[in-house]
Amino acid sequence: MKVLTFAVVFLACYCCVTLSSSTPKKCTQPGLFCETCSSLVACIESANSTFIKEPINTCDSPSSCVGGTCVMNTTDPFCSGLADLKFICRHVGIFPDPFYCNKFVICVDTGSNSLQPYVNECEDGFQYNIFNSLCDIKLVDGECREGIYPVPLCRLHGQSTALAAKPQMYYVCERYSESKDVLYPVQNVCPGGQVYENYVCGKDTFTTAVPTMKTEQTIFS
Repeated sequence: MKVLTFAVVFLACYCCVTLSSSTPKKCTQPGLFCETCSSLVACIESANSTFIKEPINTCDSPSSCVGGTCVMNTTDPFCSGLADLKFICRHVGIFPDPFYCNKFVICVDTGSNSLQPYVNECEDGFQYNIFNSLCDIKLVDGECREGIYPVPLCRLHGQSTALAAKPQMYYVCERYSESKDVLYPVQNVCPGGQVYENYVCGKDTFTTAVPTMKTEQTIFS
């Protein structure tokens, strides 16, 4: 068991990446485009289908570039910093990154009931497949789809549902920490391959993927 644990840790560390939500995005179609959370550019398509970026505007803090314009008080997980918070492990296993479609997280038991997350990135051009835990979904234009997330964004405290692609896995929206009062989708898995629904592990069939919600709460207090 120790040898296996060491192998998993070694593999996870070897694959670990440090990416930032401020990493410039690629142009995939002509028009106005948020290259980063602070820079608005125009994507100019040439005759050979390549793109040229023309700087248009810089969104000064506390505004952020979202959807091709500068906005205040964004709930976008990348521009708000939510996507860059350390992943919370509650169970040993492999989980999708809640925000990046091309990342996954290996939660490893490091002893003394301590779980350590190791973030990994799929090879270029591929998305993580929650169903089979492989990076085998080809990305359109090599980019994750804007506004589409592997785990639904938290809107309320206690919001919870199974992951549609693997209903044995689920998330519950919780306060991230005492010092960080934001809602975070904490993932877990039902024991013995049981299916999750309405806060219950053990259902034989999966009937809905509509988030269950409790007390109303915005993402940021």
